[in-house]
Amino acid sequence: MERLSSARRDSERGDIVLSWIAKLAVIFGLAGIVLFDAISVGVTHSSIADQGSYAAREASETWGATKDLQKTYLTASAVAAERDSLNIVDAKSFTVDVDGTVHLRISRTATTLVLYRIGPLKKLAHVEESASGRSVG
Repeated sequence: MERLSSARRDSERGDIVLSWIAKLAVIFGLAGIVLFDAISVGVTHSSIADQGSYAAREASETWGATKDLQKTYLTASAVAAERDSLNIVDAKSFTVDVDGTVHLRISRTATTLVLYRIGPLKKLAHVEESASGRSVG
């Protein structure tokens, strides 16, 4: 009788350990997904700012050669799309200063695991940055 009771207690201890391991696995898994999404949005912010500045500089070079606003915008859009096909240059915010400095807003939705799939949180995955640049040549 004593042996049966002892065996039962040992198996119950194993069940408790397994349940804690399962809970920890779920917690770490969820934390990993949240961390991945946060890093993805942060990296997208950084890269889109650089890509926008590069597109603005290239567009400024086109402006210096042609003084054509439409060609300048098309250059900025093409250069931004070359860097990442999901980049979008906002036409409404696109301006060129007298000295040839191009100002634009560039946007892209970050590649995330969960964030962009949840309706109310979808806007957090959409990254938009202002950029400007001027050709020195």
